[in-house]
Amino acid sequence: MRTVPEGFQPGGRAPAPPPLDLVQDFVNTEIAVWSIDDIATPEALRDWLRHRGLLGDTEVDAESFVRARALRDLLRDLAFRNTHAKRPDHELRAAFASIASDARLQVELDDHGDLRLEPAGDGVERALAGLLSRVLDAQASGTWRRMKACPGPHCGWLFYDASRNASSTWCSMSICGNRTKTAAYRSRRRSES
Repeated sequence: MRTVPEGFQPGGRAPAPPPLDLVQDFVNTEIAVWSIDDIATPEALRDWLRHRGLLGDTEVDAESFVRARALRDLLRDLAFRNTHAKRPDHELRAAFASIASDARLQVELDDHGDLRLEPAGDGVERALAGLLSRVLDAQASGTWRRMKACPGPHCGWLFYDASRNASSTWCSMSICGNRTKTAAYRSRRRSES
């Protein structure tokens, strides 16, 4: 049972626009500061994916479970890099290539004559490919750079930065931002004493 209500956003932020909101929900299945992990077991991952229409009757095996959780971590890392305008390093690219190797995408032509990438295959690999295709769509539309991960200690919450100049850093200034700035202030005061 999920402890945090679906669609919850710290500080009253709006969720990411579709289809990126599903990626945001996936990454935010883990809230380290509250010791919550909504996909802590293969069964929980199966239920989460089914509830969102990403998985049919297929079960989640141990290898797919590990790959899904690793993808969640990598997507959070990419969003964290958006927060600080950092590019992926060689290590991250290699880890991503390893995890995404089984997530196949195929090019399709839609009713309007536009090309789009759609998940191929079946089971969990298809579900993960569906999440990756949403990230690709967001990159193409320019919304991915606004998907950020809060740098607050023990937070990492993915939030959508809808600010005019995409300059938000914290999931909530009144929560993580304030805590971090207060801790820095106290540290400076102690060093001055």
